[in-house]
Amino acid sequence: MTHIVRIFCAVLALCAAARLAAGQEVVFEEWHYHQPGDLLYDEGVHTAGVILEDFSFAIMVLDAEGKNTAIGAVIPGTDFQDSVTSTLTMTDGSARTLTVTGDQLRRERPKAPGMVSYSFFLSDEDVELFQAARDWTLQAGDQKATFPLAGSRIAVDAAREAQKISAGGPEVRDEWIATCDAAAAHPYDGESPVPGVAWDDMDAETATTACLNAYAAGDVLPRIRYELGRAYDKGGDSRAFELLTKAARDDHYPIAYNALATLYGTGTYTIRDLAAAHELLEQGTALGDMVSGYSLGRMLIERGTGPDEIERGRALLLDAAEAGYPPAQRIYGQWLVDGTLGAGDPLQAKSFLEKAALTGDASAAFALAQLYIGDSGLDPDPKAYLKYLKLAAKGGNEAALEALSLD
Repeated sequence: MTHIVRIFCAVLALCAAARLAAGQEVVFEEWHYHQPGDLLYDEGVHTAGVILEDFSFAIMVLDAEGKNTAIGAVIPGTDFQDSVTSTLTMTDGSARTLTVTGDQLRRERPKAPGMVSYSFFLSDEDVELFQAARDWTLQAGDQKATFPLAGSRIAVDAAREAQKISAGGPEVRDEWIATCDAAAAHPYDGESPVPGVAWDDMDAETATTACLNAYAAGDVLPRIRYELGRAYDKGGDSRAFELLTKAARDDHYPIAYNALATLYGTGTYTIRDLAAAHELLEQGTALGDMVSGYSLGRMLIERGTGPDEIERGRALLLDAAEAGYPPAQRIYGQWLVDGTLGAGDPLQAKSFLEKAALTGDASAAFALAQLYIGDSGLDPDPKAYLKYLKLAAKGGNEAALEALSLD
């Protein structure tokens, strides 16, 4: 019952302000299985529940070991009652009523005025009845709330499937962690043991399913929290903001700082805040994350307030380029050529752009082609120009495709 109490006490204040939560959309009147990032999600148990428009809510909690299931509700009220009446109204109109009292009943006062919570354990038979019923009414003296049970069968079954994963032991957990890594790891995550998947190659549905199952297995690694956030973001799921916030601010997972900074910098799922993005990139860079260092370098060059910041940005970009990060190689090479970094070395630009192009960076291949037109410090080379223009076009670069069509 401990998890139920924690959920009721911690979540009610969030529910009261749910409409203001960044990126959160509250769906009323229908049961849902709670996943990471959802309003009523609680790590370590598996839950399904429903929220009413007055922010009363009912929730069914399955423990990770599969031993206990409990039902509870937070309803309007000021005084506790010694007993409650639980009534299930079936689809044929018949009712099943029971009274819960004494040690069977848990009562808590959530951190919100005018609300009380009651909870109690259910048998397997009771769970089946809940899933089959039309609605559930909880009455405590004059206090009463009726919760529709639409969607409860699908939601509770999903919680049961997650419960099976968490009860599967270390081998099942390791299997799902490996599957999540394979589907959602960042190719340049210094903490990851796998090669990773480029953003454009990620399948959002596959990655999300794998990482949700890794989450359900329990003892969640910071890496898995970040990868689930990345999978959510790939699918345009606003829950990415909460997952990446936890991975960065709570877990201090290095590359998560860059991911969260990107959301703040673009105003994705939240209000655009460049100061917050800058702060996050500084933290990620301090932890040794190459991608954060690259992003911070770009920010300092593009938005720097003076020569010292621009010089620091150049150094950070160069570090990332020399470490083999293709976007840094491409940008550094391009900016050497176009003068953004001041007087540039065309041979150094050529070297970085070649390395990025060989990794499949179509934009780098196109920039490399431009070096061979002339006026770049390198001798014109029509064959090299055409070679890299075709490589860029093969990678889908629109400017290269247009140039080839004109040629």
